[in-house]
Amino acid sequence: DYTAEVPLSINTSISREGVDFDITIEGRCDGIMDNQDYPSTVIDEIKGVYMDLQYLKEPVQVHKAQAMCYAYIYGSQEELEEIGIRLTYCNLETEAIKYFDETYQVSQLKEWFYDLTNEYGKWAYWQYKWSVTRDKSIKKLTFPFEYRKGQKKLTRDVYLSIIREKRLFVEAPTGVGKTISTVYPSIMAIGEGKASKIFYLTAKTITRTVAQETVDILRKQKLSIMSVIITAKEKICILDKADCNPQACERAKGHYDRVNDCLFEIINNEDAITREVIQEYAEKYKVCPFEMCLDVSLWADFVICDYNYAFDPNVYLRRFFGEKKQDYIFLIDEAHNLVDRACNMYSATLNKEEILKVRRLVGKEANKIYKSLSKCNKDLLDWKRQWEEITVIDDISDFIVHLVSLASVFAEFLEQNQDIDEKDEVLQLYFDVLHFISMYEGLNDKYLIYLDYSQESDLTIKLLCVDPSDNLKSYLDKVKSTIFFSATLLPIGYYREQLGGREDD
Repeated sequence: DYTAEVPLSINTSISREGVDFDITIEGRCDGIMDNQDYPSTVIDEIKGVYMDLQYLKEPVQVHKAQAMCYAYIYGSQEELEEIGIRLTYCNLETEAIKYFDETYQVSQLKEWFYDLTNEYGKWAYWQYKWSVTRDKSIKKLTFPFEYRKGQKKLTRDVYLSIIREKRLFVEAPTGVGKTISTVYPSIMAIGEGKASKIFYLTAKTITRTVAQETVDILRKQKLSIMSVIITAKEKICILDKADCNPQACERAKGHYDRVNDCLFEIINNEDAITREVIQEYAEKYKVCPFEMCLDVSLWADFVICDYNYAFDPNVYLRRFFGEKKQDYIFLIDEAHNLVDRACNMYSATLNKEEILKVRRLVGKEANKIYKSLSKCNKDLLDWKRQWEEITVIDDISDFIVHLVSLASVFAEFLEQNQDIDEKDEVLQLYFDVLHFISMYEGLNDKYLIYLDYSQESDLTIKLLCVDPSDNLKSYLDKVKSTIFFSATLLPIGYYREQLGGREDD
């Protein structure tokens, strides 16, 4: 009597300042239990974790809220009087399970749900108003310069690639005006309802500035468009060294209590949201400038950021790139740089000396993690005895089993030892291990696994991505169209293949 993966959806009507509209809330419920063993129907929300479940004393509030939304939708549609929710937490390594159960009156959930959607209504109304203003201004837009040779064709080809949902590869020399020739038709596509958001992706700070200046040129025609530049956390953090902990950072304590008011003010008063603008509002409201910048990007039409925020598996913007394809446009500047950057993003490295160093830091007293680190070290030591120079190897499955076990005890150790000395180094190895496991799960014939030695004869094992096309495709497939442009894209066949191009692009 367990129904898994149940899609649920509901419309709720909102009225704001004479404007009536519907908000659709939808999702896929992990499971619905409807049998005689329970006093009521139960919504099951399942979360996979690495932490030791004995330290989980209550469900994570946002997980509970998700289950409550599903419970209200299903309960109201099935005309139930009461309904239960179950939060099921499963340790991915041990498969230990912990349950949290609650029962609600559907009338109680209805009141909670409508308070939630009504609060969101002011944001939805702002979004509606802004889109009307923006699209009206775009319709009056004209190309701001006299066309240079080839520029009109480039502008047209970019627009056609967007509406046909293609990827376009453009090589054009410096001075042709690639930036305006890609930005202008992309904004026109938004005005025509062909796209909802543009991501201008680049590897260099200077080209981010050029993108902002290009949008500013179009604003001289009274274009209403909201742009934001995402600055790396390390560069915008108020601390000398980022530490997102309420004990270490005054901005982290109570950030979520203040950020909504800050965000609503900034989107109502600014349209060119630069680093300086973010810092000004973050100081006024005492919120984290980096997190606020990411929140602003949700409402912006034109997001300027590094390649990492679209393609790096560790830092990509999950709030935008989920399971569903979105009608976004990627404009990728200096695209020839993306090949090497992507190879690095999708490669992974572990160092024997780093594993030994963390083992020394945790000490034998931390029995479980010490033993787990020792197993991984022994695997590397066995390889070191077997090979004394760079060696390509085929099978590391036993090593991966030991790494997965290490990841699990790592999470438990960090939960118990939050004030450990040299915590940064311990955390870094933990993140490296998780990244290594993640990259191994996507391993294919476009990877090499090899052992290498540093000048100090220190052993490193590396998953080397030699062709990032499959990895890039998984992200490119989530957006409507991608325009790659550079002064250097030769040989074009090589770049099209490496950057995830298709035969008809």
